[in-house]
Amino acid sequence: MANSKCRNCGGHGCTDWAFLGLDECCVCDGSGVSPFELDLGRSARLLIIGHGRHGKDSVGGLLSEKYGMRTVSSSEFAAQKAVFPLLRDVYPDWRACFSDRANHRELWFHAIAAYNHRPGPMLAEQILEYHDIYTGMRRRDEFERSRHLFDLVIWVDAADRLQPEPPGSMELTAADADWIVDNNGPEAALSGGVARLASEIEIRLVLAGAFDRHG
Repeated sequence: MANSKCRNCGGHGCTDWAFLGLDECCVCDGSGVSPFELDLGRSARLLIIGHGRHGKDSVGGLLSEKYGMRTVSSSEFAAQKAVFPLLRDVYPDWRACFSDRANHRELWFHAIAAYNHRPGPMLAEQILEYHDIYTGMRRRDEFERSRHLFDLVIWVDAADRLQPEPPGSMELTAADADWIVDNNGPEAALSGGVARLASEIEIRLVLAGAFDRHG
């Protein structure tokens, strides 16, 4: 059963499992006060893309911390599900594999591609089952097969101060996104960029009924 909007705090954390008309909200815990500046949790499904180290996880973190969106490190998720099972002879555990990912982006690229072609749900489908955000997709085939799952695709751009990834580990570009977050300025400026993104999500998706569309 999907969560609905709490009549007290406005967050999408309300459940009525017994169908008694008694709402239990996991956002405000019955207090009527949301801890978020704007609660967007469970309202939309986002894909955050961009080159390595350009700030994708920082954007996802701010969306979680300030706007209640459920996020998970897709790199950690992929390390456990897709990459480490292929490299058990190289690393002692998935955490060591995850920590070394920056040195082997092309290997990760191909390992995730192989995982997504096995029988069963794709990585994106597994992440979105319990989270609102997938961060870090890189392969065009995966993008085209899963684009319909997302309400909004966000590109994080830091190209003025950081180098891009080589084509062997990144096939997507800013042209694939619906919205661009500029991360070329000081760290403090990123929060403002994410605030503008949150307003766009509210206007474009929440008010348009994205939550109802996904049940």
